[in-house]
Amino acid sequence: MKAYFKFELSQFIKNKKNIAIYVILIFLACFYAFNIAPSYKPIEKVDAKEIEARFTSREAFVLKFLNDPNRFQGMASSGLFIYPKWIELDKKRLEALNENKLKQYASVTSKWYIYSNEMTYKSNMFYYSPGYYTHGNLYAMEDGYYGYSYSASRYAGYAEGTPKLSINVFEERTALQTLQRLFESYLPMILMICCIFLSVDIVLKDRWNPSLLTGFPISDWKKLLVKGFVALIGSVGAFIPISIGLLFIGISYGFGDFQLPVAVYSFVGEPSYFKKGEFLNTTMGMYLLQNFILLTLLFALIISLVLLASMIIRNEFANLVVGAIFIFNEIFYFKRGIGFFEEVENYPTNYVQVGQILSGYRNYIYNSSALTFDKGVYVLGISTGILICTYFRH
Repeated sequence: MKAYFKFELSQFIKNKKNIAIYVILIFLACFYAFNIAPSYKPIEKVDAKEIEARFTSREAFVLKFLNDPNRFQGMASSGLFIYPKWIELDKKRLEALNENKLKQYASVTSKWYIYSNEMTYKSNMFYYSPGYYTHGNLYAMEDGYYGYSYSASRYAGYAEGTPKLSINVFEERTALQTLQRLFESYLPMILMICCIFLSVDIVLKDRWNPSLLTGFPISDWKKLLVKGFVALIGSVGAFIPISIGLLFIGISYGFGDFQLPVAVYSFVGEPSYFKKGEFLNTTMGMYLLQNFILLTLLFALIISLVLLASMIIRNEFANLVVGAIFIFNEIFYFKRGIGFFEEVENYPTNYVQVGQILSGYRNYIYNSSALTFDKGVYVLGISTGILICTYFRH
């Protein structure tokens, strides 16, 4: 079996298609590092001029109406009640930035986001940062609430933690924070698509050179397990090209720290329409480790599906279709809030966006409390085990 493993691994490494996939990944990683990462514009950025403009305009409003006999009427009354604390917090933020006291800035900014959320959510007077309202977003208020709560939690973590702080850390531009953002975006899907292409022909290629296999007297199901393991190693190896791009980002913006706080959204008790959850901080190291574990389980499940399709249909295009259906199946039933009525946590396809699962964002938009790391490991592990057991019947 060891000799067969070496044989399959050698064929996998020498496969021109597989080499091309890794080359494409290296190109995409470098393109991202040199073209997309520098143009990243966070919705919640550190902008002293913006803070000063907001502080100045609100201070001028308060000074204008403070001694006005009509100050208790209309908008003036609301502004005089709400603005003073905002002015105080923005003033402290500016002072901390000017004096380069980043821990102090983080502490005050956390309080600013908490207060701003309280004043803005479900309000007809104030709005969240403009970035939440782009592209006709019908859920801008909900996304703004999530974004401000997320920022309040991570800034509180910065103020309490030990990692070295910088503007790049605040704006999540460092290499590790970029990886975090990518996990919560399209990176998991890109890696899973690569997994499909890497494993799509690992069984069907044997029909081109059947004589080579006569020297390995092992059962068919053992051959399938070896092939699956080789494909899994190759899929996990796709992180190597990605790390090249992160290396360049780290040189430009810093590498970050595995102790950096990552805000994770969770419900206390059962969620409802009127009840919101809360953010708790975990470490960057733990967050990335959990992403890696869930992605590895997803690779194993996809490879198991492809191997089973190879045994039944014996067509590479069919293998691609089967894998694609698994990755994109969620779009057929996705709807915000559906988690309150459906047990979406039991669908393996719901764990494709691993970063959003672990950050709690999927729980937030699904209105669920069960899409967690532990549940993901259980569902994906059981699903993969069931598929592997079917090999013994063929």
